[in-house]
Amino acid sequence: MARFGDLFWKALVLTVVVFLLGVLLGFALERNRIGNIEREFQRIDLQWNDAKLQTLYYQNLEPRFCDSAIKANLDFADKVYEEGLRIEEYDRASFLTSDLELEKKKYALLKVEFWLNSIVLKEKCKANYVNLVYFFANDPEFNAEAEQDTQAEILKDLKEKYGKDLMLIPLPIDLDISMINIIKETYDITRTPTLLINEKTKLEGLQNLEELSKLIKNGQL
Repeated sequence: MARFGDLFWKALVLTVVVFLLGVLLGFALERNRIGNIEREFQRIDLQWNDAKLQTLYYQNLEPRFCDSAIKANLDFADKVYEEGLRIEEYDRASFLTSDLELEKKKYALLKVEFWLNSIVLKEKCKANYVNLVYFFANDPEFNAEAEQDTQAEILKDLKEKYGKDLMLIPLPIDLDISMINIIKETYDITRTPTLLINEKTKLEGLQNLEELSKLIKNGQL
């Protein structure tokens, strides 16, 4: 009986040790993910400040310099989009810390700044790309989550189809960011998913690829 008790306690201690090691390993992996995101954000932030200064520079020059400004902004759009996909991957793998929430807010503000800059360039330089803002909930209700997931996949396909002719700008509406709250009020964004095309056309609810492609292709924006 005593021998059985010894085995029980040894097994219990071993289980606790293995569990604690697993938790510590999980925290280490999570901190590594957060560190990677922070480094990526710092890199993007530096690129964005560079792009913004370029835009300010071009705005004070002759219109013939618009092509260079548009190209720089379009290149940055692709980088922002790719980094957004990477943060989504980190988000799906994140479960131990809340540090990712701050990074999401930073990234959302970066996208807002990029969107505003895209509007200025589009108006000043008569650029023909399409601004498409995708409003979604970072923490959606159950009945909206499936629609958001489907819409996100459709928009990825749309982005792949139109490439640099489409500025795809996903913005979370529930991170309590003052600037995004102002945008929500300005465009009366009350549900997700909602799409805003060229700051004029608002589409609420799930939109299919064919209809969105038709809008862009026919220029009905």
